[in-house]
Amino acid sequence: MSRQVLLARPHPFLVSEMKPWLELGGYSVQRPDNIDDLAGQARSCVGAVISLAVSSSITAGAADVLKIVRQANPSLPILFAALRPYTQIRPEIERLLEGLGVAGSVLGMDQGAGSPFLGGRTTFLYVSKDDLSDNTRSGKARALLAKHFI
Repeated sequence: MSRQVLLARPHPFLVSEMKPWLELGGYSVQRPDNIDDLAGQARSCVGAVISLAVSSSITAGAADVLKIVRQANPSLPILFAALRPYTQIRPEIERLLEGLGVAGSVLGMDQGAGSPFLGGRTTFLYVSKDDLSDNTRSGKARALLAKHFI
């Protein structure tokens, strides 16, 4: 399998900052043109990035996108991304997962270090814009991503 990552719910932040960050990590990036592309693209990727932003070029919300991606590829590792810090966004991600009946752990950059569960279908990684803009945190995030998107 190639090292392709699906930007499953593109947002300007994901496209302008996450895409180059992923490419520096050795990943190629797929971006769906519409919601109908998600399932097919999810089958050929090592991971998916889902923006939690209110707006996206994909009209579906984050929960619907996660559901589509996981139906197409149940073991696909997921990375959530948004502008807010982990401590603020974690409860929102947990509610989203709970609403879909998904039991799992949500790990930020500080919580993910050393986790043996990265890459598992019940572990969800989170990266904020600040994690990418700080060189030290960006390197740490890239190392975690390499363990998550295996």
